[in-house]
Amino acid sequence: MLPDAVRRVLLGLLPLWILLFGLVAFPVYMEPMFLNPPATLGLPLGVVLVAAALAVMAIGVVALNRASSNRSAQLAFVGLTLPAAIVIVVAPALILRAVDLASR
Repeated sequence: MLPDAVRRVLLGLLPLWILLFGLVAFPVYMEPMFLNPPATLGLPLGVVLVAAALAVMAIGVVALNRASSNRSAQLAFVGLTLPAAIVIVVAPALILRAVDLASR
């Protein structure tokens, strides 16, 4: 059985697991992440969104690792890890929508 800290860290890496799974299993779905017309800071918007989501994920991993109770771990998961995972899942569709709106 894994210690609680290890399980929390593995759970905190959920956005990374989703990103890697998406890139391997559904490369066509993740392709809009690298489109450059919606650019921010000179980079494709998808790359910026992924970097921001992974930064929030990293903060969540640290918070989950240092959580002293299950309640604080749940708050860290819901407040940091879950939103980062949602950004990873929804970002390709949002980018396609932005490209569609810009072309009109």
